[in-house]
Amino acid sequence: MRSGKKSITGLFTLIFLFVLALPLSAADFQGFSTESDTKAITVLDIIPNGFSYISNNPVFWQVDETPERTKFCDEFNTRGCNLDSNSDLSITSVLPVCASAIENCVESLQITKSDGTLVTAKFEKYFKGKTFASIPNSNMPSGSRPSLWIATGAPNSAGTEKYIVNTSMIWNYRAGATSVYNFQASVYAIQDKFSPGYTDSGINTGPNINGKFGSYTNTGEINFMGTCIATEAGYCAERVEFAPNTRINLKLKLSNKVTGWLQGRISSPAIELTTIDGNFNNLSVTADVVEVPMMYAQFKKSEASTFVKDAYDNRWYSSLGFNGRSEWRQFAPNQPVGMELVNALSSATKDTAAEVRTYWNVSSLPNVSNNPCMADTSKLIGFVTTNAMAYSGSAPIWDGSSLQYKVAGLHYLPDGKTLATGKYDLVMRSESARCLYGFTNAPISATISIASADGEQKVATTVVNEKNGWLYLAASGFTFSAPVINIKLTQEAIKKEEVKADIPAPVTTTPKVAAKVSTIKCVKGGTTKTIKAVNPKCPAGYRLKK
Repeated sequence: MRSGKKSITGLFTLIFLFVLALPLSAADFQGFSTESDTKAITVLDIIPNGFSYISNNPVFWQVDETPERTKFCDEFNTRGCNLDSNSDLSITSVLPVCASAIENCVESLQITKSDGTLVTAKFEKYFKGKTFASIPNSNMPSGSRPSLWIATGAPNSAGTEKYIVNTSMIWNYRAGATSVYNFQASVYAIQDKFSPGYTDSGINTGPNINGKFGSYTNTGEINFMGTCIATEAGYCAERVEFAPNTRINLKLKLSNKVTGWLQGRISSPAIELTTIDGNFNNLSVTADVVEVPMMYAQFKKSEASTFVKDAYDNRWYSSLGFNGRSEWRQFAPNQPVGMELVNALSSATKDTAAEVRTYWNVSSLPNVSNNPCMADTSKLIGFVTTNAMAYSGSAPIWDGSSLQYKVAGLHYLPDGKTLATGKYDLVMRSESARCLYGFTNAPISATISIASADGEQKVATTVVNEKNGWLYLAASGFTFSAPVINIKLTQEAIKKEEVKADIPAPVTTTPKVAAKVSTIKCVKGGTTKTIKAVNPKCPAGYRLKK
């Protein structure tokens, strides 16, 4: 569901979290004042660039670019993006649709409608624009373009059956060696929009907004409104919302170097991970789309707190938008500063979200844990997802007894009356969870508590499922502003069966008592007989003598 203002994406790019390029904005921030002291900050999900490119990291720290040495390149060994031992490159590689070769690629897309009908989408085409080929002897990946898929019988909110898959990996090339840095996979619902002003997206070189020579990312949009997921000459794949209660399955072939944790804008996920060979895995993610609230906040810079002014002026962690003489900063929701800004600017927004949009995406997380149960770099450990306006952007933190995760948000949806409610899912390898607690293979239970500034809300839950080595937990219905989600796992103690020895019953021996002998006399005529016995009796014909 969409309400209010338009989402924002970008024209130029700055550094974001260790040279992870972030698309910048030049969209129409509706209602944004052009008065010089009025500034604005947004916290919203960034749409990934719809093209592959190379970032020349050392040039980011220089003021000027030259035609021979630029910040961005669209092919190797040009403009200073060289594959040699002195290079420091980051390569954003959009993955192709799988063919016969085993490589990083998109295998399939399926849409489940609200009535439960499953539709397998068909790959239609790639979006046009510059790509680059792999260089096998340098272990360098190819760079493709987003793919268009048709899901016949599964229309989106605009009534079309068109969906875009944009899945990319970021590789680092340093000292002649290549390594995986990041991964993301996004699915969008789209409709066609035609105009001669649209162009192929990609890397452009030439004078920038300051008139200096430079390289910059070109989204291909006419007025850079941020509504196009991908463009071609004369065409925009315009983003629309998913149909209500849509569930998506995306299957990928991925390098087994994609390890650790994943995060996502999805709900009720189910994952399957199987090994292909020594280098690649099959990853299948099935999950519901989620509605995500977003923040647009205007403020007077002369009256703002030091924290808000410092965040606004720090361009290394934000992207840039313009409206006449005024400009605003755009922050991603998974940055710590993004969470703090949501709380700091809640009064400026009347504690109300500007818009709500539907998302389906997953991405990898940096794993900074030193706990051996949480820091295994040989495999995927877990998956954390939420619809919160802002969130930790890290794996859950283990405090010795529970797994903690921070989220933040404004209290109300755009109507200013309806409470915004949160969803949270944690999928974790069973062996990792048992490792943390020292549990056995016996069943695990869980409770989730939501600690907020308004007190503590208890959300009772149990393990949603434990299947194929994965543990599934979920919480929903909690409210904001800055709750901390605590997950505590429990396991019933194993009862030690008492072992009873087979001891024979005691034998009681009764001493034998000698029988008492009696004597009687018996007579017959003149004959008398004496009889001695225990129970003496007279013989036949005799009578007892008295």
